[in-house]
Amino acid sequence: MDGRRLSALGETSLLAALVGLAAADGRLAVGPGDDAAVWELGGRALAITTDSLVERVDFLRSFQTPWEVGLKAWGAAASDLAAMGFRADFGVVCLICSPDTFEGTVLDIQEGMLDAASRDGALLAGGDVSSTDGPLTIAVTVLGSGPPGGAVRLGGAQPGDLVAVTGRLGGAAAALHLLEGGRVPPEPWRRRLVAPVPRLAEGQRLRTAGAHAMTDLSDGLLVDAARVARASSCGLELWADHLPLESEMEHFFPGESVQLAAAGGEDYELLACLPGPVALALASSSGGTGISVVGRVSEEEGVRLLERPEGPEVALPSQGFRHF
Repeated sequence: MDGRRLSALGETSLLAALVGLAAADGRLAVGPGDDAAVWELGGRALAITTDSLVERVDFLRSFQTPWEVGLKAWGAAASDLAAMGFRADFGVVCLICSPDTFEGTVLDIQEGMLDAASRDGALLAGGDVSSTDGPLTIAVTVLGSGPPGGAVRLGGAQPGDLVAVTGRLGGAAAALHLLEGGRVPPEPWRRRLVAPVPRLAEGQRLRTAGAHAMTDLSDGLLVDAARVARASSCGLELWADHLPLESEMEHFFPGESVQLAAAGGEDYELLACLPGPVALALASSSGGTGISVVGRVSEEEGVRLLERPEGPEVALPSQGFRHF
């Protein structure tokens, strides 16, 4: 038995074993290691993804209602389909909780997931409930669809592309910091943390526009950008002065706004690499609020955060969230 601990092995190496197992099987159009797995059937590309929330790791019930826990459980899973440029169609859920959990808590979590799925045009089709002596855990699997050969993958970024993101960054991380400090965050920030909305429509728009690569920002801009860079064998250069920060961020966190936006995580916005003219046109048509150009793709591998285009590099104390 291999004695290495997960903390030393890391997520990337763990997934690499799965990638190796599936690499020789031609039934998958997109296998392990991307935001979702994809296969083609009956003239349609089908996708499946799964995500789990563990209490005290991914959520705290003192910061959100059980209904909001359900919203987050669905949103975190469906966000992976948004990153492929696909829609969400069906979901199933596994809820694992202690025997002394109140029935009302379970029903409220279920109601949150049902409401979120309905909002996204999908159905919650079933699932399972089990018991544990450990923390409350929710695992959501979502199935979606898109055009054959149309899935936007992590590994398609090309040197010369511009890097764009949807929405604004840093709100979820800012809300968590305020809540942990006993302070009340602006409600839109708290909602970003406890009930993220997957950018399904935006993902399909970016796919249709010709995005070469895309992912969702769950673990932080820098961590998720690094996944795109690694999968694409290229580099992503990001510009701090172009990041679309949540309003009033400097008021609450003077001097820390860029850190929260670049490394905070849980924004569940999308990062896409697109041909330059396309990215600029999308940013212009969105009025500067929906889609923002935040960097470019280079031949030099890795991710760098610069103060501005051609400016000095920004040193941050943290790069983002990692499970192991």
